[in-house]
Amino acid sequence: MRIDKSMQLFLKDISDKRNPKTVQKYQDVLSLFHDYLASYAELSYEEHKDTGIVLTAETLELEDGQVSDFLEWFLIRKVIGPHWLMTSAPGIMKAYIKWLDSKGLLAEGSMDDIVEISRKTTKDLPRVEKAASLLYTLCNKNSDRFSGDDFKDENYMEGYGEVIGMIEDKLHLNYDGEKTGPIQITKEIAKLLKKGDTVNLAVGRKDKIWYPLEVGNVYPG
Repeated sequence: MRIDKSMQLFLKDISDKRNPKTVQKYQDVLSLFHDYLASYAELSYEEHKDTGIVLTAETLELEDGQVSDFLEWFLIRKVIGPHWLMTSAPGIMKAYIKWLDSKGLLAEGSMDDIVEISRKTTKDLPRVEKAASLLYTLCNKNSDRFSGDDFKDENYMEGYGEVIGMIEDKLHLNYDGEKTGPIQITKEIAKLLKKGDTVNLAVGRKDKIWYPLEVGNVYPG
């Protein structure tokens, strides 16, 4: 069965069991998943003047890595949406995949990790969203004290840093092999971040301490 057709049937199936507001959330998440698959999953699609891009790929081409990438990268990097999206999307994707499986529409073994992916992202997505928001607030405060022009090249770092350690309110990142820290954050942010997370962060060093200057997204490890 084509993926787009399966989404339509799934939504029709749940419409009798859930209220319209909940069904709309399911539809919104599946629409985003459709967009992700068409743009980044290298699956076949057609472009129509009236309906835009429509997937022509089959459900047998779906796999759990696509779901993981959709939840842990696409939603964070490409979508600006309401808070419920981060808290509800993992469960919605799990329900859709379980429905596909119950109908025999998945390749054997293609979604073995879906339960673990849903469990992990249900916890991780709200966590990294909150961490990014608090880092943004901190960077705004630091902008009153510093600017990027205040720092020489050796005292300035930007890009994607992997969290390699935290001690109270100090963060340590690995920027592509360049270990940087301690970075002054807050204890609240430190409680949200975990080793292995990736932070898109620009930092500047004054004396022995680095300070966050600009932040993008935070991705779960």
